[in-house]
Amino acid sequence: MLLILTGLGVFNFMARWPIYLVFLFFFLLGALLSELYTVSTVLYFRRFFEGLRCRLRPPAVCILYKPKEQPPPGLPLPGGTVYGGLFFTAAFILDERAWQHELQHVKDAPIFAAIRYGIFSILLSSFYAFGVWKTPAGDLAAPLLSAAVSAYLLSYVEEFRAYRSEGVALPGALSRIEAGKKLSGDTRKFVFFAAVSMWTLYQAFSYGQPDPSLPPNYVAMAVAGGSALISAVVLRWALGVFTRRLFGIDVGDFLFASFIAGAFLSPPLGLLSTFLFSLAMFGRARDAAVAAAVATLPLSAVLLPGWVLTSALLR
Repeated sequence: MLLILTGLGVFNFMARWPIYLVFLFFFLLGALLSELYTVSTVLYFRRFFEGLRCRLRPPAVCILYKPKEQPPPGLPLPGGTVYGGLFFTAAFILDERAWQHELQHVKDAPIFAAIRYGIFSILLSSFYAFGVWKTPAGDLAAPLLSAAVSAYLLSYVEEFRAYRSEGVALPGALSRIEAGKKLSGDTRKFVFFAAVSMWTLYQAFSYGQPDPSLPPNYVAMAVAGGSALISAVVLRWALGVFTRRLFGIDVGDFLFASFIAGAFLSPPLGLLSTFLFSLAMFGRARDAAVAAAVATLPLSAVLLPGWVLTSALLR
């Protein structure tokens, strides 16, 4: 953290820029670094493939296929992988059966790359605001945590779309995604509990001390934090019951994480993000609307104690 904040000092020339220009600058910086990395990856991996097909009109795409006897190192999945960019995308096809899956990633690359660059820009803009503008850390908790959870969700949405293009049903897609995640470490439960903990701390911070000039009210913080934790567990359980009955599998963790990503910024955005992520997975607006409706009750349970405590403390 200190290294990042120290390094951002080289961007002091932006100290008087409005926030949207700072965001745009870091967005373009992230795009430049990512696109250069993808180009370098293609130049390196060409030695391991016999076939190369490139379409250079924007956005440019290069597909490497027909691998030699030994698969190239650095490709964790057996079928292939895609380095998706906004301007340049590279696909590495190790297995003929992976063509349809990887080509869907190629088609989706520009929009998902734009989202990733936006998340990267939010992270760096937040660090910049803290290190250069001396913005209070509490004001940056929401964008930082939302960006982190959103990045986690994005990888699942990408894979869901690719498996759907192959005609794989949701249960099968989930099992394959989980198998792929295990190759790089199982982070699902970690992210779930980390999100619950950080959400609890954020709610406690928000509701426990509405006026910075007042001393901390630890009772109010404990009540608000406890209610947030209990409500989060209820929300996770409700989403799990809903998805298990509808699909025969429990995808509550993913819907819960999408709710958290939006709720850090605003409660309505939490419901909207739940709806959009449900729509990306289920493919039907009606199912997504039901998932968002299920999240409404726990959301109200989270907000109500905060409203009561805040109004009582301000009297």
